[in-house]
This record gives sequence, C-alpha cells and structure tokens, in this order.
Amino acid sequence: MFTLKNAVRNITRAKGRSVLIGIIITIIAFSVCIGLYIRQASEDSRDSALANMNITAQITQNREKAMQAASDSGTFDKSKLKDAMGSSLSLTQLKKYASADAVSSFYYTLTASVDGSGSLEAYTTSSSDSDSSSAPSGMKGFTSGDFTITGYSSDEAMTDFTSGTKKITKGSMFTEGTSSMVCVISSELAKYNDLSVGDTITVCNPNKSSEKYKLKIVGIYTDSQSSSTASQAGPSMSDPANNIYTSYNTLNKIVTASKAKYSSSSSTAITGRLNGTYVVGTVSKYKSFKKQVKALGLSSKYEVTSADITSYERSAEPLTNLAKFAGYFLIVILLVGAVILVVINIFSTRERKYEIGVLTAIGMKKKQVAKLFLSEIMIITLAGVIIGGAVGAVVSKPVTKQLLSAQVTASQTQTQNMHDSFGRGGSDSGSAPGAPGSSGSSSSSSSSDSAATALSTTSSVSGIVLLELLGSCLLLALIAGTVSVAAIMRYEPLEILSERD
Repeated sequence: MFTLKNAVRNITRAKGRSVLIGIIITIIAFSVCIGLYIRQASEDSRDSALANMNITAQITQNREKAMQAASDSGTFDKSKLKDAMGSSLSLTQLKKYASADAVSSFYYTLTASVDGSGSLEAYTTSSSDSDSSSAPSGMKGFTSGDFTITGYSSDEAMTDFTSGTKKITKGSMFTEGTSSMVCVISSELAKYNDLSVGDTITVCNPNKSSEKYKLKIVGIYTDSQSSSTASQAGPSMSDPANNIYTSYNTLNKIVTASKAKYSSSSSTAITGRLNGTYVVGTVSKYKSFKKQVKALGLSSKYEVTSADITSYERSAEPLTNLAKFAGYFLIVILLVGAVILVVINIFSTRERKYEIGVLTAIGMKKKQVAKLFLSEIMIITLAGVIIGGAVGAVVSKPVTKQLLSAQVTASQTQTQNMHDSFGRGGSDSGSAPGAPGSSGSSSSSSSSDSAATALSTTSSVSGIVLLELLGSCLLLALIAGTVSVAAIMRYEPLEILSERD
C-alpha cells in the first residue's frame, strides 16, 4: 500500500512526464485494439460462415501426387504418370466410402455427351457453321457431342433445382430413380426446336450416328443463370441450353446398351463420367471424413476435396488479406511501442538518478525502489489502456469495414486494369465469350458481398480482445520497466550523491 501511494504521488508530482508516457500508451492501446479487432473479426467471420455452410466433399484423383511420382527420377516419365494415376472409382467403391460416420447423405451423377438426331438441333447463337463435334487435337477416336446429358441419382443431387437456379415451368420433373426413357430440357432448347411437353427427342452416339435413343420430354425448365454461364463458355464448349437432364438409371441404361454393342477395348461406345458427392455438413466432419476414408481403404492415388470450401476461400480472400494486414500492423505497433517506451524510461530513470540515490541512502532497499518505479509505469499503462481501449472499441468496427471496402476496391481495380490491358473492359458488352471482362467483375462483386455480409454479423470488441489488449500493453510496460529496474540495481547511493554538486 505504501508503494502504491508513493507511486500515485510521484505520478501527480511529475505531471509532464506522466502525461507524455500516458499519451504514448493510449495511442498504442488504441492502435492495438483496432488491430486485434480486425484480426478477431476476420477470423470469426470466416469461422461463422463456414459453420453455416452445408459442406459437401468429393473423391478425386490425386493429380499432384501423380505428377510428383512421374518426376521423381529428375525427368518426366509418362508411363509412371499413368501408373500413379488411379482409374475412376466405380459406383460400388463410391458407395463404400459413403458408409463413413461423417457422411449424412450421398448422391451421384452420370454425365455423357451425345448428338442430336433427326430434327433435333443444338441451341446456338453463333453465326458460324463450324462443327462443334470435331474431335480435339490428340484425341483420335473420340468425338464430343452437341448435347450434355446428365443422370441424377436422386432429387437431392439436382442442386441447381433445389437451390432455385433452375425451375420447371412446364410439365414436371421425372420421377426420382426412374428407369423410363424420359427427360427434361431447357426452355431455350424447346423454343429453338419447337418442342413441348409430351414430345419425343432422339439422341445418338457422336461416334456412331446410327446408334439412337429416344427420350420423352416430361418437363421444361428455365435457368436464371443461363446467360451468364453461356458468356463464360469458350467457343468449344456446349451452350448450357443444350443440357438435358434425366435420372441416373435412365442414362446408365443408355451407356450400358452402348457398351454392349462394341468390344470392351473400343472407344466408339457412349461413355459416362461418374461423380459422387458426400454431404458432411461441417468443417470438422469434413476433416473427419478425410481420415475415415483412409481407414476404409482409399488409395493414396485419390484425395478428398470440397468445392464448397474452395469456393468460399476464394470469395473470402478480402477477409484473409485483412487478417494478414492486422497481424503485420500489430507486430509493427508493438515493436515501435516497445522501443519508444524503453527510450523514454531510459531518459526518465537517468533524470531521477538523484532521487534513487536519496531513497536508497535513507534505507529503502533497491528492490523497493524498483517496485515503486514499476508501479508508476503500470498505473499509467492501466489508465492508457482504459482510455485507448474505450476509444478503440467505438471506432474498431467502422474502421474495419472501411479497410475491408478499400481491400475489395483495390482487388476490383487490379482486375479491371488487367482487363483494360487486354482491351476487355468490364463494362464492354462486346467482350468475347469466356473473356475475363464479363466474369471478373461479377466475381469480385461476389467476393465483396460475401466478405461484407460475413463481417456485418460480427459483434463489437469482445472480452477476449480486451484481455489481449491489456496483456499486450502490460507486457510493453513490463519491458520498459525492466530498463528502470536494471538501472536501479546498478546504481550505488553514495556514488550518486557524491556526483551531485
């Protein structure tokens, strides 16, 4: 108590010095409070958004590991690449990993490429008569059809319809799991070919036009994103209006029948690409799923990925950058603050050298004098933290929003400058299909909206931030006070007094 009273008296007696140190600590506390809030808000926003996502996972070939294996000898070996790459997983294998505890549900799709037969023509807005069915260079024996037909295992698998992106406007969706030769087509394709519900379309093998399959139209859908998707498609890609949907069992019947017509080694048959999706829900379950599939025997040739997490990480990039900025800002503030406080304490201790000599000469132990000096700096620090923390708590959220806005704007500007350099301005309606000019700006806007929405749900300065603020500032004060303690322990009272005139 005696030390505390004397510390307060010394602070009030040397007002100029105390106010100077108090102002510096207040500024440090204010800056640290903002930095800590930015970092905490960014992390909380990311965690909150991920916690609210219904995460799905896929099992894909581990291409990166295969490339590494093919390059182990120092030169790239194509034969090693083929050996390292696993073949596509069968439906039986995919279902095996769906038994993992982390999986809440499992669905799958089968996708194939077909051509139109008879009067059925692919929807196109191009004036060119180029044959979109020509085989890509280096892919002999394979022809890409004008239409993409997708078979779904269940209604849950039809994510575009469950999310509302696509909607049946005429007729109805085919029965879940049906094996009947039925399908739904886009309203654009229906209008382009003068088709309606109840009509029959004929598709054929793009490698063998005489191999035909008939599908009855039971529904016609509209796609709210067909225009934007079409604008991002390259000239060799099929227009989204040419997507035909049916059940997995129906498409599998077509693929199986096609394979039965040709030898197993032939590339003439219609082939389907199978994709499985595992609904895991949360990030923690996603991590558990990655471990569980290995326990179930998944080869290292495959890996578990999540398009949902990848997409969110891309959209939350401004928040990630903001968190990094906050981290660097905190380091700089704490280092600069420590240096300033140490320098001030060095000069302050030297100015009070005679006071130290008098106190030790009248019988006060050096440890007591050191304790007195530490108490003074701690009291001033506590006052500075209260004032700086209070002001920082008020302005932290608006400052963080402003910085986030600046970060997003800078990202959009950089993208726009890149587009302008290529002569593809974001507002140029004449941008080529697939050019960055049309999709880049919308992607940046999406990132901005996602980040801003996530941050807007974050509360004000939390108790954890305030505790971190108090701990940081007290640590700085302790470092600065250590200088005083070291000087006090070194001084001898008789030498100090004898030096004074």
